[in-house]
Amino acid sequence: MTVASPLTIVAFALPAGMAADHPDRGHWQHALDKASAQTRQDLWRQAQRMKTITLPDSAMSACHEMAWAQALGWDIKDGQVPLAAFVAQAQGLRCPAEHGWAFIDAVHWHISQGQVNLNVPTPITADESDALREAMQPYLSQDGIQLHPCSPGRWLAHASVFKHLSSVSLDRVNGQRIDHWLQPSSIAAQTEAERLLRRLQNEMQMLFYTHAVNNHRAVALNSIWFSGTGELPTVNPHTVKRDIVMHQGLREAWLSQNPEVFVPAFTMVWQDTLAPALARYEQVLLCDPTRSVLLENAPQGLRGKLQQWLRPPKLSDLLQ
Repeated sequence: MTVASPLTIVAFALPAGMAADHPDRGHWQHALDKASAQTRQDLWRQAQRMKTITLPDSAMSACHEMAWAQALGWDIKDGQVPLAAFVAQAQGLRCPAEHGWAFIDAVHWHISQGQVNLNVPTPITADESDALREAMQPYLSQDGIQLHPCSPGRWLAHASVFKHLSSVSLDRVNGQRIDHWLQPSSIAAQTEAERLLRRLQNEMQMLFYTHAVNNHRAVALNSIWFSGTGELPTVNPHTVKRDIVMHQGLREAWLSQNPEVFVPAFTMVWQDTLAPALARYEQVLLCDPTRSVLLENAPQGLRGKLQQWLRPPKLSDLLQ
């Protein structure tokens, strides 16, 4: 078995505020470059953007999820990164061979003027999660779906409907409009699995609407989202072995879309995780839901050193 160099994947590390057409891009650049003065500048100045990947708007899996699966040597389809099956296996859970695994998450849908926005209103307590699971299970059992606790507000589920099913990652849609993911709205145009899951979404929306869990919540849990489907591939003994670090601690800071929140959080991750990895000459992959930037601390020749001297690179340059 071949051993590849370690890879650190950082989800939610590319802020939307650094997009070329973002109206507040200058503010984001200033905040990042000001904060970078407190970091090891030699490392991010030596870091080189080796590769940038942008997923199509139709991509169902989040960029960091696809990168994680590919780094493991898995040949999988978009929308079938087997995150739920991976977590179920880690927890020692089993299901019948004809079943597949999925995540079911409690979420909030905000509907206004025909637009539907999804977000996960945190925190969700363990008691709230248990109460919702107990209320949901009788309905889901009628369609052969069995629930298991995963984390507050998230459950592992297995059923035949999830077998070979493609699904849209929660990280792909959290904090965004989901109108186009709810198409086709015509029942006739939906597959049997889509009709079943849409019906269950509607039933859970009605169940959550009057549930006591929402009586004291600032933001109601009023719907569910299915994701994480896909089958674990058979491990090939000749697959390249690679140590992979997946960092997802920037999710809430990224979702805030606020440089005063994101930049301090990113700076801490840079100091604690990214700088040490680059110092060891390991690869670092920065991601947002649809884009990734691969960084390496590659040796530079005379020309590269001269360019750095003439135009010292900025931290914000790496996050564009």
